[in-house]
Amino acid sequence: MNDLVKLMLVEDERIVALDLSSQLQALGYDVHAVVSSGEQAVSRATDEEPDLILMDIHLDGAMDGIDAAQEIQRRLHIPVVFLTAYAEDETLRRALGSRPFGYLVKPCEGRELHATIQMALARRAVEIAVEQSETRLHLALDAAELGVLEWSLEADRLHATGHLGVLYDGRPMPVEESCSEFLARVHPADKAEVEAAIRGTLQKRETVDLIFRANAEDGSLHYLEAHAKAYPGIDGSTTRVIGILKDVTEKHLKEESLMLSRVVFDTTAEALVITDALRNIVAVNAAFAQITGYAQTEAQGRNLDELLRIRGSGEGLLHQLAARGQDFWQGEAFCQRKNGESFPSWQSLSAVRNDAGETTHFVTAFSDISPILAAEQQLDHLAHHDPLTGLPNRLLFDDRFEHALSQAERQQQKCLLLFIDLDDFKVVNDTLGHTTGDKLLQVVSSRLSVVLRRSDTIARLGGDEFVVIAEATDSEDGARLAEKILDTLGHPVTLGRERLTISCSIGISVYPDHGHDRHTLMRAADIAMYSAKNRGRNRYQLYSEAMASRASERLQMEQGLRHAIQADALTLHYQPQIGLADGSLCGIEALVRWPHPELGMIPPARFIPIAEESGVIDALGRWVLRHACREMRGVLGSDGRQLRLAVNVSARQFLRDDFFESIRDILAETQFPPQFLELEITESCLQDIGRSAALLAKLKTLEVNISIDDFGTGYSSLSVLRGLPIDRLKVDRSFIADLHQQADSVNVVHAICTLAKSLGMAIVAEGIELEEQFQIMRGMGCEEGQGFLFSHALPHGELLDLLRQNGASFRRPQGAR
Repeated sequence: MNDLVKLMLVEDERIVALDLSSQLQALGYDVHAVVSSGEQAVSRATDEEPDLILMDIHLDGAMDGIDAAQEIQRRLHIPVVFLTAYAEDETLRRALGSRPFGYLVKPCEGRELHATIQMALARRAVEIAVEQSETRLHLALDAAELGVLEWSLEADRLHATGHLGVLYDGRPMPVEESCSEFLARVHPADKAEVEAAIRGTLQKRETVDLIFRANAEDGSLHYLEAHAKAYPGIDGSTTRVIGILKDVTEKHLKEESLMLSRVVFDTTAEALVITDALRNIVAVNAAFAQITGYAQTEAQGRNLDELLRIRGSGEGLLHQLAARGQDFWQGEAFCQRKNGESFPSWQSLSAVRNDAGETTHFVTAFSDISPILAAEQQLDHLAHHDPLTGLPNRLLFDDRFEHALSQAERQQQKCLLLFIDLDDFKVVNDTLGHTTGDKLLQVVSSRLSVVLRRSDTIARLGGDEFVVIAEATDSEDGARLAEKILDTLGHPVTLGRERLTISCSIGISVYPDHGHDRHTLMRAADIAMYSAKNRGRNRYQLYSEAMASRASERLQMEQGLRHAIQADALTLHYQPQIGLADGSLCGIEALVRWPHPELGMIPPARFIPIAEESGVIDALGRWVLRHACREMRGVLGSDGRQLRLAVNVSARQFLRDDFFESIRDILAETQFPPQFLELEITESCLQDIGRSAALLAKLKTLEVNISIDDFGTGYSSLSVLRGLPIDRLKVDRSFIADLHQQADSVNVVHAICTLAKSLGMAIVAEGIELEEQFQIMRGMGCEEGQGFLFSHALPHGELLDLLRQNGASFRRPQGAR
């Protein structure tokens, strides 16, 4: 998502608030404020107006969560989702009174929390749309000076609102009365027609249009234009009639004086034509000349229908009016200008009768509705196309995909779906700005359009995701098309002063090989696309069942890990770090393990990569640090002081904006002495040297130690290391493994040791498993080491037993010869 959803969390238990805040941030939300009381919630919500509020019901203070939610709803209409550990009936009853957008019982699972938030936001969006729609309808009715009548058959009650005050002597709207009371106001001469119109729509449920006269409460007579229709209820029976009324008294009076008042006739924006009973033109106004191109002298005496070549709904109007005994018709008709151009018009036809009831004239009013129809077409285009690239959007794509699948089924052919995702597009947006990113998307869409055939469909689903539907004879057609796309997109793009080279990853699914509906095929292509990304990007991948199995396994692993973190189902093992000179215990490194109830002990190498890809690594890192600090607080080393604790920090965790605050809060929560905590970061954390240096300096204010883990496997500038507050370098185990066999490894490790000493940093060697490795590292002056030669990583209880047995001393390393 481009803009983070801004949330406010109301929770008076600090640990719960921190955990929820971490979960929400891991899910991609912006936890803008965390407060602990109902009063604070109302105040902060008023000031910051978050998109959604997660509210604990049971809060200390005079105002609990339900009271606060009711006040927020009354003032601000901000959606509230309740989070509570209780679900008793009375609490539910009170909570429902505040019209909540969700109700979750703590502890809640992350996916459930995410789904509830998304549903609450969707509901609020619908409410806003409804409110806006109702406002627009109200304004439209007000602008058109329309009144609305709703007649309920079951209750025989008529509800009147809008511009109908003239009938009710200025009484405030809405007005409730019976249908008979309303019909009593209808002029006796028109009452039968009105009743017949009501019966007609009740029987046929068709729209009825009529003009009738009605008396207001003050006795004045008004002409009303009505459009009404009957609508069925749930059981299918007609239950109500809805009608729109407009007071057309003034218009009627103007039409009566039309032949006497040329001013009104000539100044109207609609084309007005007065014809005789045979539709020969008697007079036209200036708007008629402007719209049709015919001057009054050219039009006078000509038959209107023949002159404008009127066709469509307006044909045979005279016969319709004569047959129905009506004086008015309104509808759409096509006309032709003097230059031969055809245009749509909205026409109103009124018959003028003499005292004997004979039709003497017709008054026709029409307007050119070409701009309206063009605007409707534009709106339709916008509704079905991406505004940035002009490509079909998801709505139109779904429709065309369904059509393509139906056609492929009928013709017994294959149908290809290509899911295209640009590689590292986020980097372009972050470094060059969204404007450049938008231009790049436009270039990509143009290039894709050139590659495809006219029968193919390309759509932009959003962001940097594109999809292609294409006919095919076999799966190889998909591979050939994907290769063309990769080659076309691979050419450099020049945007202003920037020259970019882009690539994409493409997933391919084939109908009917991989599915028979668009949802299954989309999922298959999506899985194949991610497989292409995982295999190095800038390539395509055809879907296979093995991919689905891997994707399913990865999803299960990710969800299981999330649940394990929330349920405290993980465990920590600790590996001793030994002083190579005297065998003393210098510290321990905390290593996470996952004892799965079905799969057994899952090694970190299997679940850590998934945690990093999915973002779970943030929550996992906080869990490890919190539990390690709790378990190791008070465990003493050989010098009788708190034993040094080393905890790994992922690059993703290190780069979070709240990393410093997270470390600070966990130390305060666990009361672990910060000077004995060592955070192990990798060299990749130092790529953004400006940010890294500032963050490390800030961490140093907490007195924690910093070490570089797996040193030598990444990229670190000597000048960068020299300027950073690093306490220790950990030589990667890959160098230690070959020490006793390869002289090159000895030279590399010796260089690292020399570098560390020159920078005033201590050295820890990882992966010491052999006596020869131990002797070489000790000979180089390496201060500390860890590995199977000394001890495996041990559960907390076994570590404490080992410390009691050895007295925090490893002077005789395990496995030494």
